Amino acid sequence: MTRTTRRRARLAAAALVAVSIALTGCSAASASSDADGGSLTYLDAEIPTSAQVQEAGTWQTRALQQNITDRLLYRNAETGELEPWIADSWTVSPDGLTYTFVIRDGVTYSDGTAVDATSVAKNLNWQSTGDEAKGTTPNAQFPPGLVATPDDATSTVTVVLAAPYAPFLDVLTGWGSGLVADATIDASKEEQSKFVNLIGSGPFVVASETYGKEIVLDRRQGYAWAPPSSPNQGEAHLASVTVIPVQEDSVRLGTLKSGEADVIRYVQPSEEQGLVDAGYDIVSKTGVGLSNQWFLRSQAPFLDDVDVRKALLHAIDREQIIETQYTDSWTPATSVLSPGTFGYVDESAKFAYDPDAANRLLDGAGWTERDADGYRTKGGERLTVKTYIDVYDNTAKSLFQQIQNQFKGVGIELSLNELDYSTYWATAFADPEVGALRVGWPHPDPSKGLSEYYSKDGSDLLGLAGSDTTLQSLLDSQNAATDDDTRAAILGRIQDHLIDQAYVVPILNDSQVFVTQQRVKGFSLTDGALPEFYNTSIED
Repeated sequence: MTRTTRRRARLAAAALVAVSIALTGCSAASASSDADGGSLTYLDAEIPTSAQVQEAGTWQTRALQQNITDRLLYRNAETGELEPWIADSWTVSPDGLTYTFVIRDGVTYSDGTAVDATSVAKNLNWQSTGDEAKGTTPNAQFPPGLVATPDDATSTVTVVLAAPYAPFLDVLTGWGSGLVADATIDASKEEQSKFVNLIGSGPFVVASETYGKEIVLDRRQGYAWAPPSSPNQGEAHLASVTVIPVQEDSVRLGTLKSGEADVIRYVQPSEEQGLVDAGYDIVSKTGVGLSNQWFLRSQAPFLDDVDVRKALLHAIDREQIIETQYTDSWTPATSVLSPGTFGYVDESAKFAYDPDAANRLLDGAGWTERDADGYRTKGGERLTVKTYIDVYDNTAKSLFQQIQNQFKGVGIELSLNELDYSTYWATAFADPEVGALRVGWPHPDPSKGLSEYYSKDGSDLLGLAGSDTTLQSLLDSQNAATDDDTRAAILGRIQDHLIDQAYVVPILNDSQVFVTQQRVKGFSLTDGALPEFYNTSIED
């Protein structure tokens, strides 16, 4: 559920810090309103990367694609139910191999071409196979061997899979499944990477793009095919949305306070209450998918012992972390999956904060001696777990430091290391000494997310290479489970196994936090906690 905190209060003049954005040349957003809802300035914390559809890996890129493209299906963020969108209806064969989609009439891309059965089939085939000649890889969310066949006479697309793939419908709701025009698919990979060449059928169209500085979205004229649950069934209320990446927290916040921005993403939790008291709105949401978690590598020093890994689970006081560092926008993780995700099981009793249990486990594992600094030792070696501070979260450093202090309470040294954004993924994940790293973000389908992280056929973050045959069998079998009850049961067993073997240490339920001016109305977040500007307006 999306959480919105609103409290009316007079804005003290002394709190309004005039911060100009030299990189935009934009005037105050409040000066640009009209009967249709005005123009909005949105400050993101990160620079959008490639607009190439199959490479939509960064959150800030997904946020743009969400508002530029439409998808075959829509998942209602409040109910979790799938709804028609570009597909009016769909059926699935009992064996899970054949999907038939009836395509909605009258939908067009922003270049005027039709979103018909032929176009949809071309998109699905392109997503599944990529384009080797252009260097475009397949969409990792899509099943390989997919064959989509159009019938424009009946407005249907028939999709035949090589093997059952239970996540397919959920995947079709995701940001990476946005439908694009032939002009985008047929362009070179270099041209596809530019947002101005991302031609979708969504409620906004890219009017201009200056890399690293701003992207301007204009309202799509004639848009009239929103999902049925949308309160708006016509064109977007906003005339335009200017998206500006501002990576410095203080600059984003100062610009909001000066009135030059309408919405910002990322604010330090310590700032939230003061903003609420000053009359701003806090909009936050935990997206469906995986919780924020540390995966533990059993090949790293000292983590081959399951009791040591289990001790890490019990050494973290998640409630204290929330109380001292976060706000109501955040919650402690209670499983590998976030609440509201299909198949979620509450596993929190298995990793409740229990320093006595952690101490017993470590004593039993032979770590009974202490050095002068109070850390456990065995055979002359200190019990040390190496990690790198997550660069994708502006609260990560203080979070990791608090866990470091909690670990010290049971005699474990958490070695914190830092990298910059550009080197983090390649360096941290390749370091053989690393015992724990933080992962876990919103994902359109939990089965695919779990397989991507922990299967030998995915990233294999645990480094097991399929040696845990129970885990690998469960990960493999979930895709073929076309019955919801069966798949939910398998997902429950996967969560059980990951916690029982202490392969994963759940920390928090990831939350995206936005701050808006009071004049911003109707701003909401998707099931994946991405911003939706379609129903948003500005009312001075």
